[in-house]
Amino acid sequence: MERTSHHKIGEEKNLTETKKAIIIFHYTEKIKSNLILTFSLLEVLSTMRDEEIEGAEKLLTAFLNALIREVHIAANATEVKGFKDVNAKLEETIEQVKQHNYAEGMKLVSEAISLATTGGSQAVEVLKEKNLI
Repeated sequence: MERTSHHKIGEEKNLTETKKAIIIFHYTEKIKSNLILTFSLLEVLSTMRDEEIEGAEKLLTAFLNALIREVHIAANATEVKGFKDVNAKLEETIEQVKQHNYAEGMKLVSEAISLATTGGSQAVEVLKEKNLI
């Protein structure tokens, strides 16, 4: 009877680890996709005419603020510390956009992509070990 009990505990721990990895993977991929979109939007912004920039910057700032909220939710749901660093990069990006420094904003977003990738790498390994990805 005791062996069965230990076996069940092992299975539950394994299932919990898998669930956590799936949640982290989900949020990481979602955030990375949005960061790649952000990078593309910054590229477009750098090609716009002066009269177009004010409205475009407002929209991009609104998008970045929404993304910051999403990353905050991900940080709370997953406890991945790297997500807080992603948010810091996004907040810096907003400041760079306000100063019309889009190249620096793109650099910060690239750094945020790397941080998100690193934050999700352990989850990817767990899911690969279990042949789930």
